[in-house]
Amino acid sequence: MSRAESLYRLQLLDLELDRARRRLHEIETLLAGNPALDHTRNEAAQADRALRLASSELKSLELESQALDEKIATEEQRLYAGQIRNPKEMLDLQQELDSLKRRRGALDDQMLALMEQVEQLRADHLRCRQALAQAERNFAEDSVHLRAECEKLQAAMEGELEQREALCRSIPAQDIALYSAIRAKKPNGVAVALIKAGACSQCGEVASSQLVQQAHTGVALAICSNCGRILYAR
Repeated sequence: MSRAESLYRLQLLDLELDRARRRLHEIETLLAGNPALDHTRNEAAQADRALRLASSELKSLELESQALDEKIATEEQRLYAGQIRNPKEMLDLQQELDSLKRRRGALDDQMLALMEQVEQLRADHLRCRQALAQAERNFAEDSVHLRAECEKLQAAMEGELEQREALCRSIPAQDIALYSAIRAKKPNGVAVALIKAGACSQCGEVASSQLVQQAHTGVALAICSNCGRILYAR
């Protein structure tokens, strides 16, 4: 196995490990929190608050209405029981009763509108709770699959790391150092580029015949004159 081929095989393992690490990070993020589930939870919480507020307001109106009914009944009893003989006092009481009844009628309109609102809010609340329950079930099911994938990835990585360690023992330390330095500088982590149609597969630079020959023989490492990657010809 040539020096470049050894580094190319090392790179295949490293790129696979890179993909596995990225996927593990994605899985950890997904398991830590699900945006769709969080959104559904927020909607359910808002629906719950809206229903509680409207129900509380309706209860207050009902209590006020009950108090008005009691007051109206008391005042009518006074008016019609013959207890009041003063005409002015009777007129004042009648006017007060009329005002109380107008207020009572206005309360009926408010309560009717609010009862309709509460019914709609109950429907919204139920819909949100059902959506949340479904979202939680989906997240739980997804979590099972994600954890299984995580375990599979970790097991595969253990095997790849063992292969990498064994391969590194057969590669000169200076070659690994050069490979690692180039790989660290490249955004895609590719330090070894294949020669395809006489050119570097990463940057497209046409390699000289000497470099192509060097990449084929593998006696010395051939370096792309443009991107600085190690060239490998299969």
